[in-house]
Amino acid sequence: MASMQNPSPQTPSPRSSSDSSAETNPFGVLPLTVWYDEECPVCRQEVALYRRMDRHGLIDWVEIGALGDGELPHGKTREDLLGRFHTRPTGSSTTGTDDYMIGVDAFAAIWRRLPWLRRIAFLFHTPGIRQVVKLAYLGFLRWQRRHRARREAVAKVLT
Repeated sequence: MASMQNPSPQTPSPRSSSDSSAETNPFGVLPLTVWYDEECPVCRQEVALYRRMDRHGLIDWVEIGALGDGELPHGKTREDLLGRFHTRPTGSSTTGTDDYMIGVDAFAAIWRRLPWLRRIAFLFHTPGIRQVVKLAYLGFLRWQRRHRARREAVAKVLT
């Protein structure tokens, strides 16, 4: 799968004037940088769907495994990024960690930037629904960690 990663996730690539968020952003939201686990089959499929839906180019997708240690966002480790889904408004401060959206909040941020899904993104902040989504996400994370450990064990055997 071709990566649409920035040269450095610490300083997301500038958008050209023909692709500025003011001209292409009908939703009134800042563009978003998203770090994801390209080795996770569920994540890969979901990102592929979101990429197709992102007609306004509001989301920059960064494959965590393709980053060198020096390319990781300031204040984040590879384990942080692989442990839970992280997003950040593109062009945010490179030293602060307060502007990251993590887990369920990251999904809400992505959905606010996508046609169709933006109309229901508010559900991530609705009491009751938010708790159910968080529990489902935590269950997925447990599955993903076991799956990643299995993949790594198989890779070690094959090498």
